[in-house]
Amino acid sequence: MEWKFLPLAVLTGEVQYSIADYKKDLREEVLTTLANFSMDDYTTNFYVDYIYTLFYWLATNQTVLTYSKFIEARLPDDLELKKTLTSTEFLYSLEIDNVNFIDMLRAVLTTLSLGFLKDGQSIDEARTALQNEVGFSREL
Repeated sequence: MEWKFLPLAVLTGEVQYSIADYKKDLREEVLTTLANFSMDDYTTNFYVDYIYTLFYWLATNQTVLTYSKFIEARLPDDLELKKTLTSTEFLYSLEIDNVNFIDMLRAVLTTLSLGFLKDGQSIDEARTALQNEVGFSREL
């Protein structure tokens, strides 16, 4: 996906781009990528959430290795694709192929965090507000 603006435009406030906008764009990208697989809604949502969580993980400066361990502990052992979905090689390829999505999410998260702090929230309040906005926490 190519945006008509850079992450810097989001950071400076030149462009208003919300987490909801980001999720919508990411979902469209995942659906386009997986269009040939004829998946049901449950499976599609799983892959969208999987990618969103990975990009969040990387946008918050965590490593592919820690994500692999994080997700491996949460995927059922009988999941056919568990080995692939937790493979660091696979995850690194997703990171390399999607740097633009990761950078954009980083800009959105930074903008949200700064907005919460500018509104007078404490760091802990801003962290909680961000977790609520994002939909989860890395500490899960």
